[in-house]
Amino acid sequence: MGHIHFIQPEERYIRSYWETFDRIAKEKKYLASEEAFPFDSTVQFINRSIRRGFPQIFIIDRDTDVCVGWCDALPKTDEVGYLGMGLLPEYREHGIGTQVLRAIIEKCRKFGYKKIELDVLKSNSRAIHVYEKAGFEQVALITGGFQCRNTLIKEDVIQMSLEL
Repeated sequence: MGHIHFIQPEERYIRSYWETFDRIAKEKKYLASEEAFPFDSTVQFINRSIRRGFPQIFIIDRDTDVCVGWCDALPKTDEVGYLGMGLLPEYREHGIGTQVLRAIIEKCRKFGYKKIELDVLKSNSRAIHVYEKAGFEQVALITGGFQCRNTLIKEDVIQMSLEL
């Protein structure tokens, strides 16, 4: 997995980012959504993030020149970022998540956040371990599921945060 690099989002990678998001969403294990948002709204979302300089990273496979994952911390408030990330299955278990998490934390500090928050499904023990290793602490447990768009997520969610 030495052919991976982290970049600021670029318009030319939006299509592969969108495809990657869709593929991970369809696993129905890691994201609250079960499919990618419409492509046009994804283009607008990424372009707006680029213009505003939000802490965001595309994970690029140099061999295929496509986006195979992402990590971002979009503003929840001026001082709090909300973390989201995803990585295609064949790139997991190689330390990429830990590396990109370190990189996004540094970007968040430079952006001026005081804290990063995230939600993670309780069953996602691999991600919870990575977050805890990076210094995130569990702050709350939401039981009984929740509604996301038109999908009922029937699983407990752990809320975590990291003070910067």
